[in-house]
Amino acid sequence: MRSLTAKLAVPAGAVALTLALAGCAGGNSTSNAGDQTLTVDTSFVVKTLDPGTVYEQTGNIAVHALYDTLVTYEGSDVTTLQPELAESWEQSSDGTTWTFTLRDDAVFSDGAAVTAEDAVFSLNRLKNLQGSASQTVQGLDFAAEGDDTVVVTSETPNPDVPVILAMPAASVLNSAEAKKLGATDAEDAATSDQIGTQLDTASLGSGPYVLKSYDPSTKIVLTANPKYWGEQPAYSRVVIQNVDVQNQKLTISKAKGDEIALDLSGPQAAELSDDLQVSGVADTSYFLSLNQDPAVSAVTSNPAFVKALRLTVDGEGLAKLFGEGATPAAGLVPPAFAGALDESENPVQDLDGAKKLLADAGLSDVKVALVYPAITYRGVDLGTIVTKVQQDAKKAGIEIELTPQPINVFLQSQSEGKNEINFSPNSLNYPASSSLVNNMAPGASTSLRTGWTLERADQSAIDASNAVTAELTPEGRNEAMIEWQHVMNEVSPYIALANNAGIVVATSDLTGADYTPAGWTVDLAAIAGK
Repeated sequence: MRSLTAKLAVPAGAVALTLALAGCAGGNSTSNAGDQTLTVDTSFVVKTLDPGTVYEQTGNIAVHALYDTLVTYEGSDVTTLQPELAESWEQSSDGTTWTFTLRDDAVFSDGAAVTAEDAVFSLNRLKNLQGSASQTVQGLDFAAEGDDTVVVTSETPNPDVPVILAMPAASVLNSAEAKKLGATDAEDAATSDQIGTQLDTASLGSGPYVLKSYDPSTKIVLTANPKYWGEQPAYSRVVIQNVDVQNQKLTISKAKGDEIALDLSGPQAAELSDDLQVSGVADTSYFLSLNQDPAVSAVTSNPAFVKALRLTVDGEGLAKLFGEGATPAAGLVPPAFAGALDESENPVQDLDGAKKLLADAGLSDVKVALVYPAITYRGVDLGTIVTKVQQDAKKAGIEIELTPQPINVFLQSQSEGKNEINFSPNSLNYPASSSLVNNMAPGASTSLRTGWTLERADQSAIDASNAVTAELTPEGRNEAMIEWQHVMNEVSPYIALANNAGIVVATSDLTGADYTPAGWTVDLAAIAGK
């Protein structure tokens, strides 16, 4: 029977500073992989399988299967970190230092032991390569103490350090072999690293799979790592094949073997046979950002207009456009992550209230321009979403001119900060809701693109943002994020619309094919036949 599983995050309970898991899966168990093949259908977005520069979805899926990180997440749950190469970790009382103790039985695919030196080399290389993924580890320093201890120091208190180190880009390479291929972790690695594309053919990880072949246009083939230190995966072979979205729906509907599809939208998933399984989690938010620079727009920079437009939003109606697993947006944090507002706080459309706000502010015959990327994202045409926003706003007397732009043009115009209203989807760089504050607090990068400087912001938004970053534990930050969103809903230029769900579709005989918002879509090694 086809079913949608949506495991929504709740704040984790109190956790001691030192975390450990006794009897963690491992011990070089005997393989049960046999000769089975798992087929993965996805529309390729991949440039590299080098952990130091991986950033796109397809690359993250493969890298997560080929390499291990210090810590990880299981299934769709991103509230509780689990040990991987590190068997325990400890945070200093001031939130600036993390100490990871490595397990003693992990080995790379060539049988060499995984050491702290390997981890430090890999993390320093990630930082110094200055690629897209490097931004998450800026401000962090890495050092080895002996063979089994990794010390991470942050310039500022940062309880999200373990979350960052669970991402595929933070994977640990066999440093000795990587150096032979020309890799370096030197400060000038952005120019001196000479490994090129060799990690597209070599497997230098300690993960459950090794790389058999890689063609960025058609197919990536993985085979079970016979020297994997943990529990062997159920499939001896995984074929990740490049299939466009429309063909994915047809292919998965006719699949006879063990197969999953990763790019179907909610509406497409709703049309599938009940024989297929659907796993989805609402992890991508969609919002409007209204320019607060009066020189750009006297209308969108008016607080009364922002509040009025917010009241025109029909979250329930927008969620229906995204299909299965989608939700209205109570705040800026999607429900997949700890720190999200409860669904009981979903706003209710109030057109009369919007009209009154406009009238009281002397705003009549209001006309504004909304700019958006002319793309289909997760199977949904963004034009469909903004048209709904436009129609609802018109009921309150607000005329919105829709301006679609090619994605590259949109990104440029957005960065220039001259658009009255921007619309786009937003995904977290890593699964900690407090990471939004880094970009969306007054004066932060995203806010500056919409003219929301410290000088133009209400003090309550500044105080709420500072309150988040002042917290030294993940639990404290998650609680502070709830108040942050309440304040942002009142005084920020951001209007949350709805949350779309990432979806994994699987044939009926599979287990563990759960969509995860952790950054790698699905854990290939966790999938097995029933």
